[in-house]
Amino acid sequence: MSDDTFINEVMDRLKNKGVLMIPDDFIDQLITTLHANVTAINGLIEIVEVENQMLALRCAIPTGSRQVDSLKELSKRIAEIAFNVEDVRNDQR
Repeated sequence: MSDDTFINEVMDRLKNKGVLMIPDDFIDQLITTLHANVTAINGLIEIVEVENQMLALRCAIPTGSRQVDSLKELSKRIAEIAFNVEDVRNDQR
């Protein structure tokens, strides 16, 4: 049995017995931080979209469309993580 397998098995057993708990304060701070990151990324998306509109007005080729798509996907994934962390918090209670 590898060290990683052993550690995962011990952690799973502790979690199943209710011994391993993540402090609520830590989870709350993590959720707040994740949502703040989503807000910041959404602000960046708006900036890139405005930049693209300005470039289009000057008849320049917008270069930020891939950036927007990438930022939107990142924002979505971080939001999903935040909701998963909230579920973990609710399961612990």
